[in-house]
Amino acid sequence: KYHISKILNNNVIICINSNQEVILIGKGIGFNKKPGMVVNDNASIEKVYKLDQKQQQEYYKSLVEIADEEVLQAIIESVNYITSTTYMKDDKQLVIALTDHITFAYKRLKQNQIISNPFAMETKHLYSEAYDIATQVIQRLNEKLDVTFPDDEIGFIALHIASNKEDLPMSEISLINKMISKCVLIIENDIGHPVNPQTVQYQRFIRHIQFLILRLNKKRNNNGDYRYAVSPSDELNSCLPQARELRDDLRSPCEATQHQ
Repeated sequence: KYHISKILNNNVIICINSNQEVILIGKGIGFNKKPGMVVNDNASIEKVYKLDQKQQQEYYKSLVEIADEEVLQAIIESVNYITSTTYMKDDKQLVIALTDHITFAYKRLKQNQIISNPFAMETKHLYSEAYDIATQVIQRLNEKLDVTFPDDEIGFIALHIASNKEDLPMSEISLINKMISKCVLIIENDIGHPVNPQTVQYQRFIRHIQFLILRLNKKRNNNGDYRYAVSPSDELNSCLPQARELRDDLRSPCEATQHQ
């Protein structure tokens, strides 16, 4: 049984269960409820979140309190859809991240403020499964709400999904996208024309760069400095000068993230 301590809205309530504060989510679960009442296990509970950190709990509460009810219900349905896929790992962090992102994206759209996503193409290629799921999420939001989320939002939602699945912070995933974009610009400047992002070669290239960055950061975290199975000079001296330039451009941001 869950003892209600606070009603956030008709769809989200705060309860005490076994001396621990939990968040219950379900359509209409808070309707006509009051603090002190009991919610049985067989009630219309869709999700139960035990947010371990007090800061997480308070932030989620603040988000729910400022979100319109129809927006919050659309977010809940989106999280339910995402967690129904085999792609998901842990949805506790995802529900906070998506509630935050979609709530404020909705408010910006109501004010005709559009934020472009310069790394949408990289996200689509690097996290294709997350991107496909995010596409469905945006379609559902556009059907439910009185705004139209642009395609750029698919990339943002996909990053949140991928961050949760890959167990990487959003900052690191965003950094990877920025570094890949910079590598592509270097190559385009050298060859004198844009590369076609739809080609298999492009997709293979950005995948290689992604795994290179992840390997470098992992080795950096484990050893305190870079350790290569093959020395950089042996590995790169036989390559084109552009490879050295890409290597140097990749190394600096990787090092910078360790000191942030």
